[in-house]
Amino acid sequence: MIRKFNYTGRKKIRRSDIRIDLLRDDESRRFFNIALHLADLELPETARVYVEAYHRSGYRRYDFGTVGNLRIPADRTLGGISASVTPLFRVKVVDKTGTHGRILASVDKIRPASEDSQPVDSRSLLFVEYDDLGNTIWQLDLEGDWPVLRLNRTVDEISLIASSDNRFLALVYPEVLRQILTRILIVDEHTDPDCDDDWPSLWLKLAATLPGMSVPYQASRADRQAWIENAVQAFCTNFNLLDKFDQAIQQ
Repeated sequence: MIRKFNYTGRKKIRRSDIRIDLLRDDESRRFFNIALHLADLELPETARVYVEAYHRSGYRRYDFGTVGNLRIPADRTLGGISASVTPLFRVKVVDKTGTHGRILASVDKIRPASEDSQPVDSRSLLFVEYDDLGNTIWQLDLEGDWPVLRLNRTVDEISLIASSDNRFLALVYPEVLRQILTRILIVDEHTDPDCDDDWPSLWLKLAATLPGMSVPYQASRADRQAWIENAVQAFCTNFNLLDKFDQAIQQ
């Protein structure tokens, strides 16, 4: 089992102490509101607080003053980040008294709770983005900060198809699950579901909740590969994908 250990003494900000909402101003520019609670961490009141929004190469940092005097900046627009994607956020508390800033507390990969006043499903572990993929209908991107299902924006009604067409659901999503679990268990050899700060652990937790599944602690490579296939089968069974596919093609 691969676990993560904290060797830095850095404190962990609880996700439950942060809420971020994405909104639009009168000029239709996206910005964020944030509720942030740091009192329980007993941090120095002079430590600086920063919020960072990012997506791939797009990045912006916002200065929120100090722990003892939080000041919400007037400009919280998401300049430099494409309007077609949902950014992630991180919060850092930094001691600036030394020559080099030292991070005292942090939390990363925070997903917005809502976007344009619509709730974001907190159980969803897969971002969806729309790109020009040439002649490819979909691709799974596992190289960023979160798994992203890329859909070809040149396909008519691709958003509707991906969300409600049972043929698409039955053919694509089991393979998405297989690729994600293969990356986690075979490529990265990550078997720890107990860290809520990374997407591999969250996906392992999700797969382990499927009927008949449990986390493959200390399993051999062959056992992990078999576990992945069992998880895909359990996913298909749980959502009755074969029957849904048969019904869809008969319509």
